[in-house]
Amino acid sequence: MNANDKRNAVTAQDFAYRFIKEEILCFRLQPNEHLSALELANRLEVSRTPIREALSRLEQDGLVTKGGSGGFYVRPISLKEIVDAYRIREVLEVQAALEALPFVDDALLERLRHILAECEALLDPDKYVEFLLAIRRFQAEIVVASGNGFFEQVMTPIIDRARLVGGMLIRVHAPRQRQVYDENVAIFEALEKRDAALVEATVRRHVQNAREQVVKLLTNDTGNTYLGASR
Repeated sequence: MNANDKRNAVTAQDFAYRFIKEEILCFRLQPNEHLSALELANRLEVSRTPIREALSRLEQDGLVTKGGSGGFYVRPISLKEIVDAYRIREVLEVQAALEALPFVDDALLERLRHILAECEALLDPDKYVEFLLAIRRFQAEIVVASGNGFFEQVMTPIIDRARLVGGMLIRVHAPRQRQVYDENVAIFEALEKRDAALVEATVRRHVQNAREQVVKLLTNDTGNTYLGASR
């Protein structure tokens, strides 16, 4: 394999990885759904090799699992795992926002204001995927502003799970979408005021509200629609 072939293989693998991951996080691929390498390869118009490599990476991320036959399936997540992720998320997001506070300037506020305007335009349950992606960009701007590169590295798998369950929640509880928007507006206003105590309170309230709503949804998920029954 020459250098160009290697580069193309990596590109195909990354493309497949991002595509399958997004399908899982947006709940288009559901818990315990079988992931056929052949079907995915045909769909993405790539060979099965980058698909298998992408699935192996997603297994390391905890988003897919191997079945007894060796095939891959979307990995169901437990209620405890979700609650634990939200607890860690609360600690990290509060700290990231507090570390970003000294670096809040007009340019950052303008970027955040622009993203919130996009979020407001996406306040429609049918646009929940685009809405959650925009909210993720809002949060990512704050993380980047902190200047602490470790936050993004540590938070990525936690945010992935938050996106997954957040999408579930908005699908069945449309008012949560507006609540998420309002909570992020409150975070923006706290940052604008450069008020550390208010920043901490608004970020903490946002994550705690999300956790409470998700726990309520999944506790009543007797049919394993969202968590999926363990294989």
